[in-house]
Formats: sequence, structure tokens, C-alpha cells
Amino acid sequence: MKTSFDLSESLLHQVKRLAKQRGTTTKSLVEEALMKLLAEAQEPAPSFVLRDVSFGSGGLTVEFANAGWERIRDEIYPVPEAFRSQAR
Repeated sequence: MKTSFDLSESLLHQVKRLAKQRGTTTKSLVEEALMKLLAEAQEPAPSFVLRDVSFGSGGLTVEFANAGWERIRDEIYPVPEAFRSQAR
């Protein structure tokens, strides 16, 4: 099937040069590139795996073993005395 595209001159020259180096046609090179692009688009994206950056082992210290998130949060992010009446 015939179709037409507008390509920049520099891109077209690069494609023609590569086709000549590989001993193939510009058409074949463009078809190969488009097939690779379509194949990549159908591959599932790799799943993201969050790396383990925990420190030490054994979970929470005895002090926080049965503490709720609010207590742990307040220990990590203490509220300055001046703001305590307005906080949380």
C-alpha cells in the first residue's frame, strides 16, 4: 500500500545512508523500524519494584510495638510547643 510522509531532510538523509550501509532499501528500513516500534508498544511495561531500604531488623522497638500511627507520627514529626494548641 502506498502512503506518504513528510520527514525532515536530515532524517531522510540519515535513513538513506543507513539503508545503503546495510545493503537494504529505505522502505525496508522504515518498515523494520515501525514493526519494532509496534512490538515494543505491545510489550507489558515492567512492573515497578520498590527496593527494601529498611534499617536493621525485628520491626518496631519495644517502645512502639503497640503504638498507633498517630503516636509514631508525633514522635517522628514533633509539633513545636508554640503550635500545639493549633495542631492535629
